[in-house]
Parts: sequence; C-alpha cells; structure tokens
Amino acid sequence: MSVRILNEAEASEHAALLKCRRCPALRHQFAKLRMTYPGFWNLPVVPSGPSTAPLLIVGLAPGLHGANRTGVPFEGDASGNLLQAALERLNLVGQVRITNVLKCLPRQNKPTTAELNRCHGYIEQELIDFTGQGGRAIFAVGRVAHERVLKALGFKQSAFAFAHGAVHELPGPLWLIDTYHCSRYNTQTGRITPAMFEAALSCAASLAVASLALMQAIS
Repeated sequence: MSVRILNEAEASEHAALLKCRRCPALRHQFAKLRMTYPGFWNLPVVPSGPSTAPLLIVGLAPGLHGANRTGVPFEGDASGNLLQAALERLNLVGQVRITNVLKCLPRQNKPTTAELNRCHGYIEQELIDFTGQGGRAIFAVGRVAHERVLKALGFKQSAFAFAHGAVHELPGPLWLIDTYHCSRYNTQTGRITPAMFEAALSCAASLAVASLALMQAIS
C-alpha cells in the first residue's frame, strides 16, 4: 500500500500540524520509527476526504501499521479495512471527511489524557471548519472520540451518553452518532460486528444527507 503524498494546498493547510512539537515523546518516537520503518508516513496524520463533506468520521488515533504507515486516517490496518468496506457497501467512498482526535501514533497504542489534551486544539479547529462548511453529522468511532467531540463543541458529557448506535441531536443543528470502535480486539471478541458498524454508519450518512437537504431547502 502506497504512502500518502500531500498536494501543495494540503501541505500548506496542515503545515502547523505536520511540524507540531506539543508532545516531545511522540516526536522522538517518530525518529525511532523512521529507522525501523523508513517507508512509513511517520508524521502526524492529517484529515482526508472533501472539506465540504456533510459527514465527518472521527476516530481515536493512528495505528502503527494503519494510518502511521499510509498517512491516511483509517487506512492500512484491520480497523481501516472494516471502515473502508462499509464505505464501499454504502457508496460513501470519497464522500466523507475522516480524522482522529489524536494525530500521532500513541506509544504502546494507548493515548494518554495529557497527549489528547495537547492535541485537542486540532480537532476543535477541524470541527469549526466542518460546521462552517455546512457539515451536518459526526460519526464518533469509540467512546474517546465521542467525548472529545463533545468537549470540542462545548457540550456536557452527561447530556449525551455514549452508546453504540446512539443518535444525539445537538444544537447547530448537528447530529452525533456513536459506534463502538472497530478495533481488531472489539471485532474478535464480538463486541462489534461489521453489520453493527455498517448500520450505525448508514444512520449517520442518512442523517447527514437529510439534514443538509433540509437546510438547503430552508435557505
């Protein structure tokens, strides 16, 4: 699988993120990874997909052999394969925006609260841009993504409890749809199946399209 190549506009838009030094330990980890995996992306992973998409998919963090390898969120590992298969079946490939709340590969695949807090400004700005461009629905892949999206939008966690398949109507208007994370562990233990994941994603896509059509009709 090839490694992502940013065009000039993308490189300019995400220059600050690509040069980010907020988490010295994660930057140091990249230096080691470049020696072990010289063909990998080994940088903060920037969002993919059209900036004007009505649906934003928000995950947790890049995986070592997933986004950290390819430079594309949810591409290259088991989680990415499950998501990409669902996008293909729902005819959503190239029609959604995809990102993570933590932009860099976490150590031992376990993001810390401190790392999430230092990275939080990026997802905040992405959500400002998303809603400003007319985005209407957010698909939160996992509890941490759900919590970080609510924090970035300024809403109380207690008002919108996380649950697989939960649909939250937020002021905006904006929809937040939850799913268990599509990690290899969750799929192997049966916590989530491809059918469960696809059903939640289909709901999110339907709400995004319907809400966008309604707003366009009103305007």
